Amino acid sequence: MMQTARIYDTDLDFFRALYIHQAGEETCEKGHSFGPAVRDHFLVHIVLEGKGIFQCNGKSYEIGKGQGFLIFPDLVTYYAADWTDPWHYCWIGFNGLEADQIVRHCRISREQPVFEIEDYQRGADCIRSVQEFVQPESNLLYRQSRLYEFFSLIEGHDAVRYSEKRLARMTAAYISKNFSYPVSVSQIADSMMTDRSHLFRVFKAQYGKSVQEYLQEYRLTQAVELMKDHDMTITEIMYSCGFQDLPNFSRQFKKRYGESPRGFYKKLQQEQQ
Repeated sequence: MMQTARIYDTDLDFFRALYIHQAGEETCEKGHSFGPAVRDHFLVHIVLEGKGIFQCNGKSYEIGKGQGFLIFPDLVTYYAADWTDPWHYCWIGFNGLEADQIVRHCRISREQPVFEIEDYQRGADCIRSVQEFVQPESNLLYRQSRLYEFFSLIEGHDAVRYSEKRLARMTAAYISKNFSYPVSVSQIADSMMTDRSHLFRVFKAQYGKSVQEYLQEYRLTQAVELMKDHDMTITEIMYSCGFQDLPNFSRQFKKRYGESPRGFYKKLQQEQQ
């Protein structure tokens, strides 16, 4: 295992907005892991070769060359090198009063902590240049400039990372996982870190319908599936599919299927007998 790392004791009177906490690089052994653990600062990794897994918020991501992941402060995470093709990555830790705002500007969030970086070698160079200075007080402004350059690379890849086609797919996937909750289109747009009008245009171009229409149809389709496979009441089915009141559920269901949920359910039960 090859590793180089430095931890910095930054003058917080000088760098309150954003400061470097640590930087390093490592070629990991097969299966090498860290965690579950929490950090008290932001820590971003860029994968240069190989692959591994990153886990947080109950989700698991497989990450390879040209991708990165961000660990948020006080968030339990776990990551491990692949057993056949272990990763070689570099990292930089940071914090400060503006750290969270900068991360959001780069469209990285606790819900979407994984990203792609097209010029990942340049990103690695930024981190390596930070490591060159052994003394904490050495070339403070230069080190700081390289950190901002690193963020600009992530920001610059935003258009690729959040391509319109991928945004539409991510939205559809979000709906499939959250349709049972009373989520609104505004909440979906916030989760995708975009605005409603942009999401409307992108989603309709990909799926031929608005997010609201897709969400409504998905919920109604799932309601029918519950009627087929479960012994549930209409009210239970309604709530299980994200509807909050029976009149609206009945109205939308009849509009799509030509009869009330109760009548439709009764016919299904008779057919299955």
